[in-house]
Amino acid sequence: MIAALCVAAAAAAIPVASGRPASADTSPDAYTVSTVLIGSGGAIGALYQPSSPTSQESTAFVLTHEDNNFIGTIPCVQLAQRGYTVLCVKSEFDDQALVNFDALALDVGASVTYLRGVAPVKHVVLVGYSGGGSIMTYYQNVAQNGIATCQAPARLDPCGDDLAGMPPADGVVLLDAIPGIAFADLGQLDASVTNESNLRAVNDRLNMFSPVNGYGATGSSDYSASFVNRYTAAEGAREAGLVSEAQHLLTQVKNGKGQYSNDAPMEVGRDEAAIWYADLNLLSHTKGKFPLISPQHPDGSAPQVIHSVRVTSASQATDDQWSSRLGGFTASSFMSVAAIKAPDLKITADDITGVDWDSTNTATVANVAGITSPLLIMSMTGHYWIVPSEMYYEAATRAQSKTLAYVEGATHGFTACTACATTPGEFGDTVAETFNYVASWAAQHYGT
Repeated sequence: MIAALCVAAAAAAIPVASGRPASADTSPDAYTVSTVLIGSGGAIGALYQPSSPTSQESTAFVLTHEDNNFIGTIPCVQLAQRGYTVLCVKSEFDDQALVNFDALALDVGASVTYLRGVAPVKHVVLVGYSGGGSIMTYYQNVAQNGIATCQAPARLDPCGDDLAGMPPADGVVLLDAIPGIAFADLGQLDASVTNESNLRAVNDRLNMFSPVNGYGATGSSDYSASFVNRYTAAEGAREAGLVSEAQHLLTQVKNGKGQYSNDAPMEVGRDEAAIWYADLNLLSHTKGKFPLISPQHPDGSAPQVIHSVRVTSASQATDDQWSSRLGGFTASSFMSVAAIKAPDLKITADDITGVDWDSTNTATVANVAGITSPLLIMSMTGHYWIVPSEMYYEAATRAQSKTLAYVEGATHGFTACTACATTPGEFGDTVAETFNYVASWAAQHYGT
């Protein structure tokens, strides 16, 4: 399940990465890659190490995702090419619907412990890319503040005691991180569903794919504010029903009255209907001014209100395709990664409100608030997480230092968005710009 402009005053004292970034060595023998086993959960990692001593190798980065294989991905290769030690971990889960969020945290803990034993590593930095942002901020929050933070009364699915004593990392980098797994799933629920047992029965007044409601088959849709508010309110109500169903199923299991003795299957369908995919007026710009990395300003030296340049990514699926994209949760896995409270969900051009972020351990917005180590947040303007990234920045009030920067025209996969450009090559080499900035930030905070 994965607009009028409102411009706030410029954020004060925005730290901009400085120092000379490490240049990328793209030669085939720039680094070596070896396979390592991570923890006891069956996770496998690829350890990238410089072939020759470099001034950056004392800083190591670690990446993982809830259900994807990050080995060989752009961040791993780009950081390795800049002389860093990098551990990229394949999740032990192949499907988000099977994820146990605490198990992911334990895998990150095992990764941090492993890297601290690799010479000459002195600093370990977590990289939360995409869904990895949810995991890495959760891990660092719990590692720095103890399990009381993930066992708080507000949590729908409190963590276990086995997360106690995890070693904190020395910093966190977020790369186009999602607001949280549970929120991402909530945001994709089709609000027109009226009966979880009959997904073909829908409320046409809440059909985001109906032209009557503002849907445009080409270009941006143009929903009214009242429709958006009704749609998101219905998403919150549907999520509340799913949470209630999961809790009921687990109570039946606990009382020995369920169909199964250890868990219960729980299908969730029609979950590809995020309204901001279709309407480019939503989540379209920041409130404050922040560095925008571009060919003209590779160091982001000209802070400004950031505007999304993304194109629409919504299309109506057939009923068969709607049936269940994830293949089905269990009640316990739903509570672990997909349960969240959103009693008054509203999505606007520059904000997301009405969400109880503290109700889920997966919320990036809530977890960054507990992070005290240095924090770098980077977001891609060719994608749709620019507004949540500002929310992370504002929430991270305890971080020793925090930096938020945007990469002009970059997609979620870091490459330049050709469909977003007004002229060929307008956005330059967004991959190099992104990871030069990360390298510069790391050099500033951990030395070269």
